[in-house]
Amino acid sequence: MYRPHCILLALALATTIAQTPCQSPTTRPARTGDPAVLGTGFAGVAESEGRLLGVARSYRATFGARDVTFEPALGKHAPQAASWRVGLHSVRRGEHETLATADKNVERTHDRRRVDYHWDGIIERYETRPEGIEQSFVFATRPAGEGDLIVRLAIDTTLPRARDGEIAWRNDRGGGVTLGAVTGIDAAGNRCRGDVRFFGDDIELLLPASFIDGASYPMVLDPLIATAIEALAGADCDYPDVAYDAYTQSYCVVWTQFFGGGVTGVVGSVFTANPLANAYAFSVNQPGDEANVRVCNIAGTGLYVMIWVNYSGSQSSISGLAFEPIQAQATSVFTVYGPGQVEQPILSGEATLYDDDCLVAWLDGTYGLLGCSLEIDQQLQVGATPVIQIAGGNVAEPAFSKQGGAIGLHMLTWVDRPPGQPGWVRAQVVDHDMNPVGPGAWIQNGAQDCGWPAVDGDGFRFLFTWEEQETLNPSATDIRGRVVTVSPAGITTLGGITDLVDYPGDLDIAPDVTMLGDKFGLVFMGQNPASPFFDDCYFKAIATNGTPIGAELRLDLTPGTDYAYEHTPRLIGHRAGDPATGSDGGLVVFADQSLSTADSDVGLQQVTAMGAGGVVIDQGGGCGPGGLATGTGPFALGNAQFQCELFGAEALAIPFLLFALPAPPQACGVCTYVQPMAAQFVANTAGHAAATVPLPGDPGLVGVAIDFQFASFGVNYVGCPSGPGVAASNIVRATLDY
Repeated sequence: MYRPHCILLALALATTIAQTPCQSPTTRPARTGDPAVLGTGFAGVAESEGRLLGVARSYRATFGARDVTFEPALGKHAPQAASWRVGLHSVRRGEHETLATADKNVERTHDRRRVDYHWDGIIERYETRPEGIEQSFVFATRPAGEGDLIVRLAIDTTLPRARDGEIAWRNDRGGGVTLGAVTGIDAAGNRCRGDVRFFGDDIELLLPASFIDGASYPMVLDPLIATAIEALAGADCDYPDVAYDAYTQSYCVVWTQFFGGGVTGVVGSVFTANPLANAYAFSVNQPGDEANVRVCNIAGTGLYVMIWVNYSGSQSSISGLAFEPIQAQATSVFTVYGPGQVEQPILSGEATLYDDDCLVAWLDGTYGLLGCSLEIDQQLQVGATPVIQIAGGNVAEPAFSKQGGAIGLHMLTWVDRPPGQPGWVRAQVVDHDMNPVGPGAWIQNGAQDCGWPAVDGDGFRFLFTWEEQETLNPSATDIRGRVVTVSPAGITTLGGITDLVDYPGDLDIAPDVTMLGDKFGLVFMGQNPASPFFDDCYFKAIATNGTPIGAELRLDLTPGTDYAYEHTPRLIGHRAGDPATGSDGGLVVFADQSLSTADSDVGLQQVTAMGAGGVVIDQGGGCGPGGLATGTGPFALGNAQFQCELFGAEALAIPFLLFALPAPPQACGVCTYVQPMAAQFVANTAGHAAATVPLPGDPGLVGVAIDFQFASFGVNYVGCPSGPGVAASNIVRATLDY
């Protein structure tokens, strides 16, 4: 019996014939994409509230009126943070002093990469680079006097001088600051190696007289200031997050930077989406230590909003900063709430062009889950609604939808974890002013312990994901999911719980989810308990009904065996900046830690919910006025909108769509037909017929090929002696792929 959409039956039969059983694997498939982009290969300069700041993966710097303070990022395991301040003391040739800075004025200029101090005839230059700050001195003309050129730098640091004669300042673990070799480069490109030596606590940079006298001008002298990496605690760029702005087609990637001794800061970095490349980066000017940073986008004003926890003494506050990505104009750092005992801020952005707020929530040690709406207008003025309590009691591990879709309904979720009992996942709908919509609801309140939920949706349909304890192995966890729909009354419909990631005995944890087009994207960490700190991060596409599409994609930043601890993935889709977009693309960010030095990088991996699909080829054949058969849309796993179309049929013909396994066609007179396994009637409208054929998402079907063809009855043509009035279209072969 023929049934609608019976291509599913044909695919299942093809799979059986190909002996490719579809079942939950016990080991992970080896599906790996291209290496991710290094998110921390950046450097930049930005002005913030009267201070000029530089930042890169392994340091941050403050450019004062006459000197530079360099802070090496020694990592979260370093016992103490350190600072190293440098300023130009004097320039001389032999005994002739060309410049003494103590009684001279200096002008400071900068762009997004470089800071210049303009002395009389000399430019003292600091160029921020990923590997360090390139310090240089540009001499417009030959310095007066005779003998070697000597540039003396005043150094003030908390680090001891290296003991082995190296021009470095290191702590007892080897971390600190190094100064690179001195090189002279003249206007003709001639180069000369110079020298560096200690002069008391200061240092002197030397170039020989022979080079100075014979050089073409302007001439440059340039060493490199860099962070000395510790043996077991290098620079840490960890716990990233990401947002997307549709107008500028850019991503904002944020993370926490670790300097040692509990000293932390947050970094914001803007990347162009196409091509994926770093535009600029900046650090935050705020007393105290910053961590737990999150970011979202307000599409109506084109702003990125960063929210973090600021730690000062025993108190903490929820702080924030908003900025416009093109000009990098920013608000001042503002306080949302505190000081008090607060942690784990979460954000939900505004995807439409009709509003200028975002939502922020956080955990308070006394009152539970609190939140408010932040309004940030185009003049970068910040306002907020009153803080409300969303949940009290045993609330933990909160998460927010990335945005509220065109409807403007957002979803909050958290774990209710009574002492000594399993954690259960609960949710609450809120509007764009943080007003609760309807009552809260349990998403999962079964016997198994749950944790770290995530959620996203379009304002009507939301997908929840969480980690859940396995029934047969309580020390292992899987990723579960559930789709809900909402209305002005709150959560109205809950679908069944689905297994999104299920490998018995493995630890599958830390999920995050976002909308990708009309589907969802899921990222998570996976680990074999026998190999701790060898976690991997994975991406998987999820259909709107909450079922997985295809196999998971393993994410990797640094191929090899050292940087093997990929962790804390976060995901954003283009829909978070534009609810009307048809794009199903997005970006994953994750941290990648070294097993030998314990330092972390941030990786960026672009993903899509649906790829290009497999090849669709016209096989020819057919006869008479059977028309032209084509396939529309990618023949890809999970494509619910693939269409088999017929053009040029007779207006009164009655077409049927035939499906078959690839095989030599049957001949009937001058006609050729597939050997059909299934068929369905398709309505004919003025010679055009189209059937939407939802494609399954089972990765075991990758590589399966299906032939389809239209057979039309009631035509004014007899090409087949056995079927008068029947004509056939060409045959199309489609192969399923990602």
